[in-house]
Amino acid sequence: HKTVLEKFGKLKEAVYAERAKAEKALERAGEAEALAGKGSFDPEKTRVLHLSNNPVTEALKAEIEVLQRQVKALSGGANKNKGVAPDFDPNKLHQRLKESFKEQIAMFREGVYLLTGYRVEMIPDNDRFKFKVRSVFAERESDILMFQWPEGKEVTSLDLLDTEHARLLSRTPSYEYISKFHSLPAFLASVQLSLFEKQTLV
Repeated sequence: HKTVLEKFGKLKEAVYAERAKAEKALERAGEAEALAGKGSFDPEKTRVLHLSNNPVTEALKAEIEVLQRQVKALSGGANKNKGVAPDFDPNKLHQRLKESFKEQIAMFREGVYLLTGYRVEMIPDNDRFKFKVRSVFAERESDILMFQWPEGKEVTSLDLLDTEHARLLSRTPSYEYISKFHSLPAFLASVQLSLFEKQTLV
């Protein structure tokens, strides 16, 4: 039982590490929400609502509860059934945690796609993540926009990177929402509406 408890201790540390990563991601998501109103968002008059039951956090909490029950069962079994190995596999539990986290992230991405019409892919690049964005109404597979998380602690917007599609859009009225109002959400909404009208009016 001592070996199993040692494995459990390591697994528990891994779980809390994953939870810390999730909380950091949620913190960044909160910062991104603040960006959504750039140009029209007044933090003194407007409140950003957060889900009380965040799916990612709830999934992690459920896994931690499983770990706690395993500890109790393991502790009780050590005294009552010293000759019986407990039904506990730390590797399977860790794998289940990873699968649950992936499922929640996939569901979140699909929700963003269904709500906004944009497929968003986050690409790790040290601490400055990149975001690959493609509209459901895009005419070509290569019609993508690339954004990057800016340097510094106080983030007010994302950096629009140079792509062929970005250069094309810079010559359209939609680009004024960036150059004049500095609002990425308004820019993306305008682009989406223009693509939609172009398809439906043809």
